[in-house]
Amino acid sequence: MTVAYRNGSRDENVNPAWRLPEHVAEAAEQGRYTPGRGPWYCVRILPDHGPVTRRSLLDGGVSRWKVDNYYTAVADGVVVAREVAGNGEDTGAYPACIITRARAQHLNHPTCILGGWAAAAYHGLMYWADAAVVLLLSPTRSGGSDRTQRAASRPLRAAFRHLPAGFDPVRDTVTPDPRFPHLRVVSAAVALAQCLRSVLSAKHTWHVPAVAGLSDVEIRAVQLIDAVAQCTGVTRAQIIRACRGVVSVRRVRRLLALSVGGAESPRETLLRLFVRDLLPAGHRWETQVGVRYREVVGGGVRTKRTFFDLGCRTLRIGLYYDGAHHGGEAQTEKDFEQLQDLRDERWQVVRVNKTLMANPAKMLVQIGNAIARAEASADAEADTDTAAGEQGQGRGS
Repeated sequence: MTVAYRNGSRDENVNPAWRLPEHVAEAAEQGRYTPGRGPWYCVRILPDHGPVTRRSLLDGGVSRWKVDNYYTAVADGVVVAREVAGNGEDTGAYPACIITRARAQHLNHPTCILGGWAAAAYHGLMYWADAAVVLLLSPTRSGGSDRTQRAASRPLRAAFRHLPAGFDPVRDTVTPDPRFPHLRVVSAAVALAQCLRSVLSAKHTWHVPAVAGLSDVEIRAVQLIDAVAQCTGVTRAQIIRACRGVVSVRRVRRLLALSVGGAESPRETLLRLFVRDLLPAGHRWETQVGVRYREVVGGGVRTKRTFFDLGCRTLRIGLYYDGAHHGGEAQTEKDFEQLQDLRDERWQVVRVNKTLMANPAKMLVQIGNAIARAEASADAEADTDTAAGEQGQGRGS
């Protein structure tokens, strides 16, 4: 069941997939979901469970045996029900998602401010954060490693850093957690700056394929910027301002030039980076390109709409990245029929999935061939228009 669009719009240019499912609308009412610039499925929903201190459970009458067997430690002296600890995220060496661990650290250190990857997760970031250490900002304390591999050896600990110079704990923070209303979190721009520093210094990594002309840390940084652009409303000016003194502004400007709003997953970012220089001069890629096409149904024809993840309108090229939900038989059949209909409308379409992206040479050949066909089609159409114009002039002379 769906109940509303993310931004309340019924604009036909808005992808209908942006409509909020019932569970997301409910989370929004509870303050566990805050819409960003992108669709709801690009934004993290805060868990509705919270950690508790081991002592409070014992004092409340829960047996020590039950605490030991039905709860998981997520910080020193703080536990969460074992059935919800993992919650499906890729948490690496950690016993729970980063939101649960951040809440646990807040119970132990209520005056500290949350920064880094945990702060980014609170602002809606869905990826990479759950396997990172919790970073706490303190006016009096510093210590602990913020390098993922090193910090993972002590998964119940947080990393502490001094508050940045000129930081205002009221002006530069928000309180986004309805379960822990006193937990202060740095702004989205500051969180992104801190995460960018972590990525560019290789303190926090994840696997990325090789992309010509870019280093691994640059690819990760662009993926991060794209993802934060979707789940928040942070602007480029805010990012540059927050990065001063944290990351080289010159480097940030280069990364921002590679970032484009509209990538709805890290793999869509990768796809755009792979093909960024393939188009001939005078043409450009756009993200989330909405187009109409006709579908024959029974004895009639109806108009439908689709959204390419990446497209070139001038050459009529459309690229999809097909995630896991495209693997079902019914969806595969639907995608096949849609591909045929789009070809009838003179669109050159390439569908990319995880398997094809794992073979970049083959993927780039297929996309390059689609571009060549599109150019040839455009040239043929231009020649036809020219010939028609010349014939018209001849009749009129």
